Amino acid sequence: MKQRYLYGDADLIEEMLSSFELIETAAGGFAAVYKEPSARSFWLKYYATAATQGGGYLTLIRLPAPGTEELIDIAISTDYEDEAVAALLRLLDEEAIEQKNFRHTLIKRLEQLMLGREVNTERLIKVIKLSSLDDPTNRRELLEKSNEQIEEDALYFSSIAEKAKNLLSRLQR
Repeated sequence: MKQRYLYGDADLIEEMLSSFELIETAAGGFAAVYKEPSARSFWLKYYATAATQGGGYLTLIRLPAPGTEELIDIAISTDYEDEAVAALLRLLDEEAIEQKNFRHTLIKRLEQLMLGREVNTERLIKVIKLSSLDDPTNRRELLEKSNEQIEEDALYFSSIAEKAKNLLSRLQR
């Protein structure tokens, strides 16, 4: 069985945490670091917020947190639906909070997968939809940028959205 890096199933998270040791809390209790005694690993419990309005999506992530490429791999290939969703929400949070770019890498990866013979059509559609790859909205900061920079950012998002829409139409045939 593959090692999991993320959990997004709240019931499973609470069950797991009952055997973990609480090390530290932050953000008024909305984030906490736990130690898994048997594996000697550390986990961060937090609420992913990029794709929600309000409460957030309870997430448990193994530390050190996976990087962008690893999160994309998890979102595309994990056997666990909750892990795929948690990976995508992590990518969206990192984009919104830390200005980390993932869209270009993700769309390239999806295009490469489409060249292969066997594709999990349902998963790829979910990845596109949950990551909002098909939405051309500029998500980058506008303040203190020139018109040219803003137009560049807008072009970035619209070109990726166009590619994602093309992929969706091919997947939904």
